[in-house]
Amino acid sequence: MIRAAAQYAEGKGPPPPPLRYALQAQVYHALPEAGGLRDQPARLLNQMAACYNVYAAWKEFRFASNKVEWKKAHPELWEIAKEVLKLG
Repeated sequence: MIRAAAQYAEGKGPPPPPLRYALQAQVYHALPEAGGLRDQPARLLNQMAACYNVYAAWKEFRFASNKVEWKKAHPELWEIAKEVLKLG
């Protein structure tokens, strides 16, 4: 899922389902399952958050014009991008 989220950030494939749900939740201001926070399938919200964090960090890293300055300015996002780089 992590690799798929990073690939989607580069425009190289579809988003994994948890990322698609996270992006839809942002647009529609609603969770995937009716009933609110506690009615979501187990682990779904964690998967949505993880995929979205990878997507956002990788997209920023890939399109940063000065990667060295970006790393200094965004150390928490760099930790995520570094893990994506390890995955290849």
